[in-house]
Amino acid sequence: MRWLYIEGRDVMQLSRSLVSGMAKFALLGAVMLVLGVGCGGQGGKQRKGIIIMGPHITETVFALKQGHRVIAVGELDDYPGEAQHLPKVGGYLNPDLEQITMLSPELLIVAGKYPKVTEYAEINKLRVLSLNMDSLATIDQGIIVLGHELQCPQKADRLRDRIQAEIQAVRNAVKDLPRSKVLIITGRPSHDLNALNTVNGSSFVSELVQVAGGDNVFADSPQTYFEASKESVVMNAPEVILEFHCGEGLTQSQQDAYYLDWKALSTLPAIQGGRVYFITESHGMRPGPRVGEVAQLMARLLHGEVLFPDWPKE
Repeated sequence: MRWLYIEGRDVMQLSRSLVSGMAKFALLGAVMLVLGVGCGGQGGKQRKGIIIMGPHITETVFALKQGHRVIAVGELDDYPGEAQHLPKVGGYLNPDLEQITMLSPELLIVAGKYPKVTEYAEINKLRVLSLNMDSLATIDQGIIVLGHELQCPQKADRLRDRIQAEIQAVRNAVKDLPRSKVLIITGRPSHDLNALNTVNGSSFVSELVQVAGGDNVFADSPQTYFEASKESVVMNAPEVILEFHCGEGLTQSQQDAYYLDWKALSTLPAIQGGRVYFITESHGMRPGPRVGEVAQLMARLLHGEVLFPDWPKE
């Protein structure tokens, strides 16, 4: 009997130890679950918020009054001011995938194709919305898609109406004014005019020139973005040159130096007429909510002081 009593006591102690150990293990498991520690992509962490990679898309989302949902942006996304204070997740060539993982967004919105980001998103089961906004039509369509995705279709409609009204106001202001042949320079890496980057008529930049009362001399070229030779520029004889240096903050002396470069093509009507203009505004080539403002700026460069009596109010 004594032996049986001792054995029974040992069994009871063993049972109590097992129960205690199992309880501790269960508690540890619960803590790990709350902290998001475990196996798999995000470790059970709840996804929340939006990451945007693309300055014009960030601007559009804020224009839709959805900026409070944005938790991080691309390295070049600097407008509006609130976006400058958000965490940065790199750009097209150098996306910060570790930062994206830590933030664990519910949605990632990118401008066009980001191969590294897309591959990462597929592995981690992250929703990605890719938007191609490179013409007035696709800008409008992109706003519709964002309005649907972010569940604010009425705000999207109001934004679209405002942009279209601004564009139409510029058209109305210049419709009876003489048109000019325009050379669009979207960038050039040197001062020797050997690499002149430009666009054809399908780009929103060319469309805005058209709205403002100008005609892109390379509108019919087969490629959207391409490099024009000095010879082709001379053959097309532009009457105005619009050269973009968006966000570069050029001083007057720097602009003068870029202007003097064009003296090498002194036979151009644009040079003879002194009509070379530099667009330095940071949003000058952004296909977003401020395209109407850019069209207005171009109209003033092409035609002088133009009145916009029907310019829509905010």
